[in-house]
Amino acid sequence: MRQRLIPLLAVALATTGLTACGSKEDVPTHAETEAVFVSVGPKNGPYVKYQVQVSRQLNPGDFQNPAARGDQAKVDPEDSEYLRGLPAQALALKKNPQNPLDDQVYFGVFISAYNDNKQPLRSAALSGFEIHDSLFVEGAPNAEEHVFRPVSGPDPTNPPNPFLYRQAIIPGAVGTGSGVQPLPNSPAGSSTTAAELLLFKIPQSSLENRPLELEITGPTGGKASIDLDV
Repeated sequence: MRQRLIPLLAVALATTGLTACGSKEDVPTHAETEAVFVSVGPKNGPYVKYQVQVSRQLNPGDFQNPAARGDQAKVDPEDSEYLRGLPAQALALKKNPQNPLDDQVYFGVFISAYNDNKQPLRSAALSGFEIHDSLFVEGAPNAEEHVFRPVSGPDPTNPPNPFLYRQAIIPGAVGTGSGVQPLPNSPAGSSTTAAELLLFKIPQSSLENRPLELEITGPTGGKASIDLDV
């Protein structure tokens, strides 16, 4: 999956070029694929831009008990680090013995935020992110069955490891360079994705209800959405 980052960057560069030449949507609030920027903020701005670098199922194994990890071929040591420090209760996956396809799995969305404004801006709170599967209908009696929210530690503003997403003040732009979250010299910023992790628990069967859509709500208003490349 990580090999996708190079073509995704190419898509992002192409999209940026199209935006510079003019677009039907001056403030893009929906992306039909990952790597495309969306803008979130009040009607007249300022806006924070978000970009999903990659999304994928995580395979941490029993990271709290290395001796019980089982099939080592299915365990990703890097994924184990992403979950480090989160409470066991928050990480517990629901199982359905009658239908294993309804068992929950860990699903990660690696996301970056950009600030093109001169003044620093606050990024979305962890509670400002949701995944909706394709069966979600707003207002329907079963709507909540198709909404998934990020796993959180005791303090959502201070996650227990440096790879997890946190609400932060994104530095203002300097010259032609945007302010970026995560910071380039941070553990998340210098990782293979150069992004922070939004961790979800999603039934395996729901991963088939595509497209999965990441909805982002800004701290001062505005929404945007990105279709995830599951």
